[in-house]
Amino acid sequence: MKILKRNYGHRNLILFLLLSLVYLQAIYSLSIGHSLFSLISFRSFFISHYLILLLTLITGFMVMKIKKYSEIMLLICLIIIVGKNFFLLSDSFNKLTLVLNFIYLVFAFYFFITWELEVGLASFNPRFSTHDLEKESRFKLRARICLNEEGSDGIEAIITNIDEGSCFLLLPKEANFELNSSKKYLIESVYEGVHFKHNARLVSSYGQGIGLVFEDYPDARVSWSELYKVCLERGIVG
Repeated sequence: MKILKRNYGHRNLILFLLLSLVYLQAIYSLSIGHSLFSLISFRSFFISHYLILLLTLITGFMVMKIKKYSEIMLLICLIIIVGKNFFLLSDSFNKLTLVLNFIYLVFAFYFFITWELEVGLASFNPRFSTHDLEKESRFKLRARICLNEEGSDGIEAIITNIDEGSCFLLLPKEANFELNSSKKYLIESVYEGVHFKHNARLVSSYGQGIGLVFEDYPDARVSWSELYKVCLERGIVG
């Protein structure tokens, strides 16, 4: 999957992973009685924790690319860092360090939960594979994505996944669609005689499919958020 636009949550999580290494290095330096900025402390830290550094880099890459199982890798990475911090604390008990470790634990839990919700968004889950010969949606819902907010120059598509804040559309093979994450599109769908429409921006692409995140729409009664609620009531989505 190609990520076209990353939100602040993605960037904040990557920054948190980098700061986690800085925090771990600080705790390690205190445990061996060296300054945080000591070259000896830096060298010793890299030699002693190269596996954690490698794991963090792999996790950061998976988060940046929103890879499958990135939330599992993130959980493993955070558990190891938290465990290592408390292990270092057991060697030289310090009340301030204990408080800081619990604060870090709260932040780690928060970032993991928010990332787990992020990777579950419909815009990052096409629910089809590029190797599938036939990519038909189980929703059986048709959509139309317009290249401008006025509703002209539309391309027919199939809804393969949808939630309250995003969706994934499968475009026909012959569609000449230019990926532009800075552009605002209008997406439309008709279900049970009701014309639903919403503004959206591209955030991902996968094969002939595109993931979109809904923007604010003036008429909430016919928005795609309402379309999702209707599909949820009908049992079309789970």
